[in-house]
Amino acid sequence: MRLNRWTARLRRRTASHAGGLLNTQIMTSVTLGAVVLGYLMDGSHIAAISGVLAFLSFPAVSMTNAVVRLMRAETLQETSGPPALPTVTIAPAADVATPGPDRTFWDALTPAEKHELLARARRHLYRKEDVLCREGGPAAEVVVIQSGWTRVWVREGAEQRIIAFRGTGELVGERAALMVRDRSATVTAESDVQALRIGAREFGAFLDGNPRVRAVLEQQVYRRQVERRDPHDRSDEPRGNCSILITDITGFSSPGRTDADREYVLNAMYDLMGEAFTASGLALSRLYHEDRGDGALVIVPPATPTDRVVDPMLAHLAAELRRHNRRASEATRLQLRAALHVGPVRRGPKGVAGVSIITTRRMVDAPAVKRRVAQTGADLAFVTSDFVFDTVITPAPGLVDPSRFSRVRVRVKETSLSAWLMLEGGTPELRAC
Repeated sequence: MRLNRWTARLRRRTASHAGGLLNTQIMTSVTLGAVVLGYLMDGSHIAAISGVLAFLSFPAVSMTNAVVRLMRAETLQETSGPPALPTVTIAPAADVATPGPDRTFWDALTPAEKHELLARARRHLYRKEDVLCREGGPAAEVVVIQSGWTRVWVREGAEQRIIAFRGTGELVGERAALMVRDRSATVTAESDVQALRIGAREFGAFLDGNPRVRAVLEQQVYRRQVERRDPHDRSDEPRGNCSILITDITGFSSPGRTDADREYVLNAMYDLMGEAFTASGLALSRLYHEDRGDGALVIVPPATPTDRVVDPMLAHLAAELRRHNRRASEATRLQLRAALHVGPVRRGPKGVAGVSIITTRRMVDAPAVKRRVAQTGADLAFVTSDFVFDTVITPAPGLVDPSRFSRVRVRVKETSLSAWLMLEGGTPELRAC
């Protein structure tokens, strides 16, 4: 009995030393030693049998120990959860300056570009009602507004028509960067305006050294050209910024023409226009167009570059008109005036509308254009807006030569703007202004 109590005491100490779990290796050696010692001391068969039974219990103890360890490990894992992953902080990307729709010209520049532009600029303070640039004046410099507001306006008779307001970070006089000779509008300080003034030549050199900034400028010029010009217009936003071409047959209602002559001339116009559009890779039949009685309205969608409406389309149209008129009688001669503009167009249930269409119509109906056609007898009179001339015709000369264009003033009803006119056919010595 004393030996059994001593063995049990030793088992408890061993278990306690193992952290509360049974250690089978220690129990095996201790139990075998106890069996042998007990038998030698008193020869008790009972002690020997007890030791053998204890020895046989070792596999059960070992299995129990394994189960306990497994359950304990699972319990600890469920309580603590999965090991914490290291926190990864993704640093924000560098602020790459891009000319987004809500960014000003200054905001779209990188720090290095701003530093270079500051080195080329002169700081200037304009007081309220000071003129930053004047309509028709020389385009000699570009102005970046640092603080304050300016208004952009044109004169219509004795009144001012406000085009837009420009504020901090915006560019004024960007036409100087496009090598345009004169201003298209007047810019006046609405309050005290802090600004940077850069000469046109200096700014041009800055653009030449920073092609990305030139792309920023071109996008800004485009957005300004197509922005809503009438501050009282509260109609829905347009569907898109389209190329707008309007044609008009000179003398269509002349008494020297019969209805059959007019039908023939109108059909000839559509045939020649179709051939010219095909030469530019466009199908007139697939473009939106309306018959205007003595001409046509053609809307080219925004996805089609405007230069395809210019080159080589105009060269082919002029050639086809010359060929037609060489064989035509006076009653069937086709003298065509055409105007091209870019701007917002809305599509409604009864057709298209928009101030840009009205502006294009004013250009084709301008008395100055009609007068030049009457003086020269031109087969084709093509008139285009400043925007199309500056951004499409001037930088990409092909079959259409920008040197053949001359400046004209469009004054029709409430419209007063400058445009560019090219004449083809007729009397060569009378084409230049």
